[in-house]
Amino acid sequence: MRTRSSGGGRVSLVLVLGLLPLVQRSCGGESTVERQRLSGSVSTLEELAAEVLVGLASADTARLERVRLDEAEHNELVWPELPAATSGAGFPVDVAWENISARNRSALSRLLSEHGGTEVDLRGVECRGPTREFESFVVHTDCWVSLTRDDERLPPKQIFQDVLDWDGELKIFRYYEP
Repeated sequence: MRTRSSGGGRVSLVLVLGLLPLVQRSCGGESTVERQRLSGSVSTLEELAAEVLVGLASADTARLERVRLDEAEHNELVWPELPAATSGAGFPVDVAWENISARNRSALSRLLSEHGGTEVDLRGVECRGPTREFESFVVHTDCWVSLTRDDERLPPKQIFQDVLDWDGELKIFRYYEP
């Protein structure tokens, strides 16, 4: 690999990029890189539910996907800490992502047919299940949304079930499929 040009002074980009991880870990063995921001994340469960409700009312699938974990976030950040990722489980990440994606498509199709074009008001969000703690994140489980339509209280509904919380950045694992 050539690290200097004949004109002198130019360092190869390959070399610099190759050294970047070493530079990042140079402070006492710990990484100085901040955690990756989850694109499209929100900071509260209410904000998350409001985004979903707007997305459903306007049939905006891009908005609905933006607040859900994407493949890179799932595969690179979340999957390595999940129990199914252990070598003994024998469950490959690509199969896990395909499964989640297929179930999510089915759930979104159902939700859009049931709620597409319907405007409702958010009363609140409650995650009734246990909070599962992992090294880098927590997962809020069994999430329910309380709504009103035309000042009538509707029964609580599961639109999404599990929410990833990465240092206050929230995203949906997948939409709820009964």
